[in-house]
Amino acid sequence: MSMISGLGRRALHRSGGALLLALMLLVAPLVVLAQTADNTTSPRARLDSIRGELSQIEGSLANPNVSDNELQRQRLRLQPLLDQLRVLTDEQAPRTEQAKLRLDQLGAKPDANAPPETPDVARERETRTKTFAEADETLKIGRATLLQAEQLQSSIGDLRRDRFAKALFAPGPSILNPEVWSTTLTALPSDLRASQFIFGDWLSVFTTALFSARGFLVALSFLGAIALYVARARYMPRLTARLAAKVDSTDRHILYGALIRIIARTAPPALASWLIYAGLNTAGLLPPRIQPVILAAVFGLALFAFVQALVDALFAPGEPQRRLASVMESTAKTVAWLAGSLAIVMAIGKVLEAWLQAIAAGLTLSIIVRGVVATVFALVLIAGLYRLRDNQEIEQEACLGPYVPVDGASLGPVRILGWVVGIAIILSLLLGYVVLGTFLTEQVIWLGILAAVFVLLTQLIDLGIVSQLTGDGRFALTLRAGIGLRAATLQKIAVVLAGALKIVLIVVTIMLVLAPWGLESTDLTTSLRAAFFGFQVGGVTVSLSSIVVAILLFALGLAATRSLQNWLDGKFLPTTALDTGLRNSITTAAGYVGYAGAAAIGFSSLGLSLERLTLVASALSVGIGFGLQSVVSNFVSGLILLWERPIRVGDQVLVGDAEGIVKRINVRSTEIETFDRSSVIVPNSNLVSGVVRNRVRSDRTGRVLISISVPRRLNPTEVRAMLLEAAEAHGDVLKKPAPNVLFKKLGTGTMDFDLICVVGDVDIVGRVTSDLNYVIHRRLSELETPVATELTVKGLEGVEHSLGEIAAAVSKEIGRRAKPAGGRVTVKRSGPEPEAEAEPEETPPPPAKPEPAANGGKDETKD
Repeated sequence: MSMISGLGRRALHRSGGALLLALMLLVAPLVVLAQTADNTTSPRARLDSIRGELSQIEGSLANPNVSDNELQRQRLRLQPLLDQLRVLTDEQAPRTEQAKLRLDQLGAKPDANAPPETPDVARERETRTKTFAEADETLKIGRATLLQAEQLQSSIGDLRRDRFAKALFAPGPSILNPEVWSTTLTALPSDLRASQFIFGDWLSVFTTALFSARGFLVALSFLGAIALYVARARYMPRLTARLAAKVDSTDRHILYGALIRIIARTAPPALASWLIYAGLNTAGLLPPRIQPVILAAVFGLALFAFVQALVDALFAPGEPQRRLASVMESTAKTVAWLAGSLAIVMAIGKVLEAWLQAIAAGLTLSIIVRGVVATVFALVLIAGLYRLRDNQEIEQEACLGPYVPVDGASLGPVRILGWVVGIAIILSLLLGYVVLGTFLTEQVIWLGILAAVFVLLTQLIDLGIVSQLTGDGRFALTLRAGIGLRAATLQKIAVVLAGALKIVLIVVTIMLVLAPWGLESTDLTTSLRAAFFGFQVGGVTVSLSSIVVAILLFALGLAATRSLQNWLDGKFLPTTALDTGLRNSITTAAGYVGYAGAAAIGFSSLGLSLERLTLVASALSVGIGFGLQSVVSNFVSGLILLWERPIRVGDQVLVGDAEGIVKRINVRSTEIETFDRSSVIVPNSNLVSGVVRNRVRSDRTGRVLISISVPRRLNPTEVRAMLLEAAEAHGDVLKKPAPNVLFKKLGTGTMDFDLICVVGDVDIVGRVTSDLNYVIHRRLSELETPVATELTVKGLEGVEHSLGEIAAAVSKEIGRRAKPAGGRVTVKRSGPEPEAEAEPEETPPPPAKPEPAANGGKDETKD
């Protein structure tokens, strides 16, 4: 029996599948036919249908009592109509242009005095005129309808923002008004009875359901929530210890650990709250009035857990080693306390608002409850900001050395803004703007969460994405080895990608900040669409997309031009007999033509015709004449150099005091490389209007000139023969014209000769000159014989006479002191010592006549 039932089920499944396939085959042609019918509908019919819907939307907006929900519904209804109108106008524009071109091909209609057209031409003209008139009318109506739709969209947004502002800044009774409190106290017993009735009834139903099948489902949801909280309490410390025990303490590791903690601390409470709500809702234990209260409680628990996780990830109280924000420990603890307290107050306030809605409480009770919650929120905010004040002792100590951020210094702007918001909340409550005060409390929490998430995502972009692309990790190594990207290329990609992601993050953050104030994403997308797809200015569509396309086309034109130049310079022109300068001229001219063509393609993609370019050029001619005169002059001079070719690439030229080889003739200037490997940039106008010496204008032969001086005792004929022999023996010296030697000068002791010879290329003049100098020096050493030279020093007669007189005086003094007999000298000494006898000193002979010094006339005789 079971086998039969199984077969029956299989047959039923197969028959059901076959039936479904048959239905799909039948429905598919119908869908195709419907799409074809919709596409084949004339543009005018589609335009009329859209105009009818726009009239209905405009009629609904004329109602002064239209609700905000109705405005939102009409806005959602208007968006697809706008898309259809944009597509219709884009499709109709080329059709109108084609119809106009076909009509212009027939020429102007002949006047009354001219011969009439043939009947065929007249009928064709009438047909084409009618076609053009219909297409042009449809296009004009479509653009007008598109403008009407955009105005309706703007009107809806303005109405919603106006109503939001009126509701936000609507004045009401102050929470200090005695009438509000008296009315509330009067209605309080009835509100309490309503609460007891609604919540007491729900609790009785809930208690009864616990002992039924529904109770089992609720029990499972509560057990699951408890298990999640237990797992969080048990495994979160282990996870924290494991992350802290890792050796890697880089900023990237700290960031990854913070993200893991956010998930681990937020997911269990949020999931547990959702399990309780889902269990109660599935069991049917959430009546319509109780459901918002339970939902607010679930939201409050998730909000508190998420805020605590964000603060712990950024400030890490008690764990400075994993702190992402540069603050002190006291600041981190204060911020954690402040964020948790504000989240608790906000959660309680949302639950109380849901409770007031459930019991349908009076207006005065709602004002008091919201006012009290907002007041507590503001007081907690102010107390936390007061605790964030700078420590006076630490601040004075920090002033003694280099700047160190003191307690709370990095949060200075945030503290100022917080004080302003806290005071604004209290003042709004006292003045009766309870809605504004409540709204400001919500914005404090919202902006704080956005700021924390923004900081985390920014650091994730800087540390995570950039390090993954530029570091030595597996992903970066895979990109280098698998794709072949270099490290520098990956660095550029990482910088560009990080910048693009930061721009997107900033735009999204701004949208989220302004969203509670009435600015919706559709407003921003409308503005971005208008900027991207363009707007009309003087018959020209200016758009970001057209500009991007024009830039891409111009870049492709430049790439094609560069490829053509490389092919000409590297492949084709070397196979010809053209010289280097003519090759450079051809390559440069091809580049100019390619650049002009790329610019023309780019301008045409923008919708700028030749007439508009002429107008722009005429408008810029005055500015070019005054401000860009030198640039235009250099550009025209460059064209003259390329066409007339007074100098060419590879020529050796002398411009002023700079001499070198022409390396490149550019649009504005010419690059000359000197012989010391430095580059001289000369404006082209200087080369055209100035004096330029081109050493290789007619040919590339070079002239070698060597000047020497030899002693007069050498034979001039032998010197000349030696020089000619040295030049003729060198392989690079040309035989025609033959080398020549000139006897330049006959001096007192020397003779001057010049050796002049010609080489085949000017580039080897320096090398040949060096080689000939070596040979000439060696040959001169062979020709010159060593001769002893006498050095005669004149002008020392006075010194010689003085030295003679000094020697005679010394001899006379020595002779006077000597005894005439015995030759012994007795020297008396003071004291008891005996007299000592000294040997007679010999009289020194008179000094010889000094010879002339050989060291430049200096006398080296010592006294």
